[in-house]
Amino acid sequence: ITAVAGTVWIKYFSFISEPHVIFIVLNRYSLITNCNHKTLGLYYLWFSFLFGSYGFLLSVILRTELYSSSLRIIAQENVNLYNMIFTIHGIIMIFFNIMPGLFGGFGNYFLPILCGSPELAYPRINSISLLLQPIAFVLVILSTAAEFGGGTGWTLYP
Repeated sequence: ITAVAGTVWIKYFSFISEPHVIFIVLNRYSLITNCNHKTLGLYYLWFSFLFGSYGFLLSVILRTELYSSSLRIIAQENVNLYNMIFTIHGIIMIFFNIMPGLFGGFGNYFLPILCGSPELAYPRINSISLLLQPIAFVLVILSTAAEFGGGTGWTLYP
């Protein structure tokens, strides 16, 4: 713990049984080889915040487009782009922000503690699902490059 800069305030976290899991050590292989449920939960929360900030950026683009009728940031020739941004914003905020943050982040961190188990069942599958999340995010973002992408808007709900 003393290797991390600014750990003088770690004494305030003495109520946590393992205070070293607060700090995500980003070495070369920690994301790939780690199977600790608390660290994976923090990684899920970090990815959720990262992907949620991109979804927030898309919502700012949508609100800027609606700010004034004369101000256009999306070209008038590309009217489907607004629907595509609206759809991708919803997909990102639901499937890459809320669900990984709640189920992946808080579930991985708190569920084994509440159940009293030392570790989750199948920790490597849990780790590989975390590694597949950024790949899925990139594929969803690349789907907007299609000519007629998914611009269904709010009717995408089941």
